[in-house]
Amino acid sequence: MMQLASGSVMVPPLVDRGTGDIWFATHTLLGVAAAGAVTLLWITVLAISHGEEKLPNALCPWFSAQRRAAVAHDLVCLVRRLRARRLPRSVDTTRALAPALHGLGLLAVTSVVATGALGWYAGLQPLLAIHAALVTLLWIYLCGHTGFALLHEVAGDGRLGHMFLFLPWRRVQKSGGNGR
Repeated sequence: MMQLASGSVMVPPLVDRGTGDIWFATHTLLGVAAAGAVTLLWITVLAISHGEEKLPNALCPWFSAQRRAAVAHDLVCLVRRLRARRLPRSVDTTRALAPALHGLGLLAVTSVVATGALGWYAGLQPLLAIHAALVTLLWIYLCGHTGFALLHEVAGDGRLGHMFLFLPWRRVQKSGGNGR
């Protein structure tokens, strides 16, 4: 979020490797942190198993016929609810569609970070044009992701409470559980 915000207001240098403004300096420094965070996230994703499935398979289902079929099934359930003029429930998409969309977001973030880092720090200037185009895709993803999270909240799924532990409306299990 900080990268997208600082990138929206920064003034890049007019000459190659100039200083730019304070927002550009902030953006480049935060870019190093973003590259580290994305690298750690990928290491975590590659290491986590969920039941019998590996997390990368859920995030990138495009190489498995079974996973693609599960995404298609989730889409059909989602379209049926929308045709019935009912808001989608998270249960309709958590099996395969939501992880696949999160995987697309992770790939978008990775692409933005990689093109920015390689374009600026490795001197591969043509990548900076690609970086700018990918930022637009990332904004679209972020707005869509936020919109669907709010839609799930309106539908009564309480997804925001599960994403942000500090929110006052976080759901707590009736059995006195830990809120999950």
